[in-house]
Amino acid sequence: MELRHLRYALALAEHAHFGRAAAALGIRQPPLSQQIKALETELGVRLFDRTGHGVRPTAAGEAFLARTRQVLDHLDLAVRDAADAGRGETGSLAIGFLGTALAAVLPEVLTAFRTRRPQVRLELRELPSARQIEALLDGSLDAGVICGPPPAAAR
Repeated sequence: MELRHLRYALALAEHAHFGRAAAALGIRQPPLSQQIKALETELGVRLFDRTGHGVRPTAAGEAFLARTRQVLDHLDLAVRDAADAGRGETGSLAIGFLGTALAAVLPEVLTAFRTRRPQVRLELRELPSARQIEALLDGSLDAGVICGPPPAAAR
């Protein structure tokens, strides 16, 4: 089963007619009919009753279409979530800092970041400079705020 089969079934249910559904999907009617028939064969149930004036979902079709809408809605959310994460608009950011940075620069920087990226979860860790460097190197911190020259990393 392919995603297009799900989209085809939903379009057919929405338009209640093979010709109108095919036009809405931008395909010809014979391939749509063949794909719906193949989907019904794969599922082992008839999804639509064909009438002289169009089609309507069977009870099995209604059950299938309800879940199909959910699947496609979740897929749309997954695509949106991936795009947001790719732009750095969601996810988490682990930041190490020295206590002195908390009073000096960190509040202003964090406020500006929160304004620009409200969906990103910030994890703040107060750590000595040497431990921040180690955490940056081992990947457990994404950024660090230290004062003075960075200490030599212990490796």
